[in-house]
Amino acid sequence: MDSLYENSSFILRTVASGEKCSRYKGNTVMQESEKEVYLSKRTKVLLIVFAVCLVFALGGLCILGILYVRVSVLLSAKKTNGTNYKEEFYVLRNQHKKTLEKLSRLNHSTGCALCAVHWIHSGGKCYYYSTVRMNWTQSRDHCVTLGGHLVIINSKAEQDFVTSNVEETHWIGLNDLDTEGHWVWVNNQPVSNSVEFWKKRENDISEPDNWTKVHPDGEDCASLGHPKGETDFWMDAYCFEEKKFCV
Repeated sequence: MDSLYENSSFILRTVASGEKCSRYKGNTVMQESEKEVYLSKRTKVLLIVFAVCLVFALGGLCILGILYVRVSVLLSAKKTNGTNYKEEFYVLRNQHKKTLEKLSRLNHSTGCALCAVHWIHSGGKCYYYSTVRMNWTQSRDHCVTLGGHLVIINSKAEQDFVTSNVEETHWIGLNDLDTEGHWVWVNNQPVSNSVEFWKKRENDISEPDNWTKVHPDGEDCASLGHPKGETDFWMDAYCFEEKKFCV
């Protein structure tokens, strides 16, 4: 009997232990299920966030692509227009050059002054004296638009003619902007020592003197005379000064 009770007790404990194991297993299964559901929801949220970010990124790339195409088209159009304008300018300049050559030959052969209105004929050339004042660079560029260039003086006769038609200082086509002391005309030809009319001073420094007390860059552009009124000689001056000019 005692043994039977002991076996019964063992069976009860075993059954009880089995119930506990069943509960533990049930709890574990439920926890794992809840964990899987949580991970599944988190994964979905991450996927949604990633998808939204991807959509924004693609939208940004599309916008950048559109902007790039537009800018490329605009730059291409400007480049084409710039090239066309440059080509037209060169064509017109060459045509003007040929016309001037024909005009010069005609002047020499007929002795007639065939210059445009407000231009003065002398020695087979046409000269123009401005009525407005500009700095040297502006004067140089404006002369090109008129079909000429700042005056280049090649002889004493030409110097006398040019100065005889001015009553105040005028720009001429001479400068040493590139190399100090190396004076060249606007056609890149150096000034000739035999044909130069710089102001001479007996007891002082003669022109060009590159005066730097007003501006440290010095005087790099040449003019006829000075503001006091004398015009029969050359002086270097500050290129930013505004003067009338000869073409």
